[in-house]
Amino acid sequence: MPRKKKLPSPLTNLSEKEIRQLRAIDERLHRVVQERRASMPRPAVHAEQSFGSITFRYETVRCGKANCTRCPHGPYWYAYWKEGGRTRSRYVGRVLPEQARAVYEAKQRAKLERNKP
Repeated sequence: MPRKKKLPSPLTNLSEKEIRQLRAIDERLHRVVQERRASMPRPAVHAEQSFGSITFRYETVRCGKANCTRCPHGPYWYAYWKEGGRTRSRYVGRVLPEQARAVYEAKQRAKLERNKP
């Protein structure tokens, strides 16, 4: 099988000054990306509700994609429970199931009543 010829790099035609400018731009872009990622809020739990042995959490999540500009996503509901000594989780969705939501709302009302002056 014949070998493919390597194409010359487009950088070979650039002057030293142009290469230095490109490196400076690259460094500046990397710095801006790192600063933006550092300033973004981390995944957070907005609410938590236990229903029997299952705990529901309303939380934001990061997708993990390097080029994502919309992270964090959500918030979404997740269910957590113990199974065989390990913590398991499952995505529930944007809306909490009706029975769990009723318990959650009742607890929120009770909390507001306790905090009233």
